[in-house]
Amino acid sequence: MAATEGLVQIATGNLISMSEQQVLDCTGDTSTCKGGSVIAALRYVAASGGLQPEAAYAYTGQQGACRSVMPNSAASVGAPRWVGLNGDEDALRELAASQPVAVGVEADPDFQHYKSGVFIGSSSCGQNLNHAVTVVGYGADGGGQEYWLVKNQWGTGWGEGGYMRLTRGNGGNCGMATVAYYPTVDSS
Repeated sequence: MAATEGLVQIATGNLISMSEQQVLDCTGDTSTCKGGSVIAALRYVAASGGLQPEAAYAYTGQQGACRSVMPNSAASVGAPRWVGLNGDEDALRELAASQPVAVGVEADPDFQHYKSGVFIGSSSCGQNLNHAVTVVGYGADGGGQEYWLVKNQWGTGWGEGGYMRLTRGNGGNCGMATVAYYPTVDSS
């Protein structure tokens, strides 16, 4: 959802908090409460004609029946793209320079307990992609350590207000540059 909200803001200048619950209810995948599929969610967002605002289709945290809703053209996006990056952080940087990008990562216990700073995972972190985060930027800290700025959906109590700085350019990044998913601007 963060990648879609970011693209809509870039394309229209309007930040719309879109309904995660609509995606949860309407993708038709019974595993959506157990992780679901990023590409299935993005395909639904594109096919829906635009998600409802969060206020109109509020999050309950449980998968329910899909409610019939009118398309929200103010929040429409085009077909999603999937890119196998095979560890190419330069390709991910190029994508993230133009819009937020969802990526698969391994959320091992150290990742889950992240509090602050640039996180450097173990050398084995990234072997089992089991979570998705959204790359919203990149940079370097005061000591020159390059990082990816990622938004997680675990709430503002996790990490640095819901965000993580994850090492970039030297491995240990929990699989960040393995696969990327992103919506496109609706050309219709």
